[in-house]
Amino acid sequence: MSEIFLIVILLSAFAVVVFLFGLTFFGFLDDVSIYFFHKPFYIHFYLRPKDISPEQENILVQRFKFYNTLSDRHKVYFRHRMACFIRKYEYIPRDGVVINEEIVTLIAATYVMLTFGIRHYLLESFDKIIIYPEPYLSTQSQEYYKGEFNPRMKAVVFSWKDFVEGHETTHDNLNLGIHEFSHVVHLHSLKNNDGSSLAFRKHHARLVKEVNHPANRQRLIDSDYFRIYAYTNHFEFISVIIEHYFETPQEFKSKFPQLFHNVSLMLNHKH
Repeated sequence: MSEIFLIVILLSAFAVVVFLFGLTFFGFLDDVSIYFFHKPFYIHFYLRPKDISPEQENILVQRFKFYNTLSDRHKVYFRHRMACFIRKYEYIPRDGVVINEEIVTLIAATYVMLTFGIRHYLLESFDKIIIYPEPYLSTQSQEYYKGEFNPRMKAVVFSWKDFVEGHETTHDNLNLGIHEFSHVVHLHSLKNNDGSSLAFRKHHARLVKEVNHPANRQRLIDSDYFRIYAYTNHFEFISVIIEHYFETPQEFKSKFPQLFHNVSLMLNHKH
């Protein structure tokens, strides 16, 4: 019995060593991949992909253009990520909003689209999504907001009216869902060291360096392409340029090719 117990202990210790070596090895591969190829070693790997409901998928097909551009394999990945998102985060209605499949689907799909090139996409920076029917009065500032990311409350807040308008109007570079979720990803990536965050930070630093060059910054302002709100602060600038990246990619690429390229690398996303 003692020999069997010893063998079990040795095998368990060996398994732990192999596991820790695997983590170290994959961490090393991540570092190499980020250094040479500007992205994590892998993004999608799901042994048993989850799925969304037929009604949710129908909403995707009918109302979410990005989903329809994906290959069949990537559609499976997209739906899996949506299913995981919907299970993880709480949807909280306010002022008479009724949480339905439209709300659940469009919010989850917007987040998954934004983070589709990011491996660690289920972030701990927020745990709830609060939905108002229209712009709401902030108890702190006593101003009306269309949306916000509140890190202290771990909440992303939307006016549903403005969320839908941002989703349905695809060429005005105003997308509330993308804007607020970009704040979430941005803040998380600056504070964490997973492969996707490291890659984000690397290209974020390049982007900041490019934008902070006086001549480049003046050209951005003079172009009148990015709305003036982008220059409020650095966090707003990042969210605004990501809105432009998804809403008018060809115009963005034509006007500012290097900036567009840096955003693509930062999000590990392809257009």
